[in-house]
Amino acid sequence: MLTSILSYFGFANCIVDFFSDYLIGRSTQYFWNSFLSGACDADVGMGQGSALSPILSALYIASLICIFEHRAQALR
Repeated sequence: MLTSILSYFGFANCIVDFFSDYLIGRSTQYFWNSFLSGACDADVGMGQGSALSPILSALYIASLICIFEHRAQALR
């Protein structure tokens, strides 16, 4: 979905390709007290604390605002 949004907003193919590669093959583990889980796939979204999270969140929200705006205009 992220790559679709980036393409829709006209980002260069090299940026879309970067995020396609960045989101593939990621995994995470959970640590609680002395328990450590096995590795779990995490191919969706940005990691917590990533400097890119606010920027990419704004892009997701911008696409929703466009949808709402088009629907509001259709109701007029």
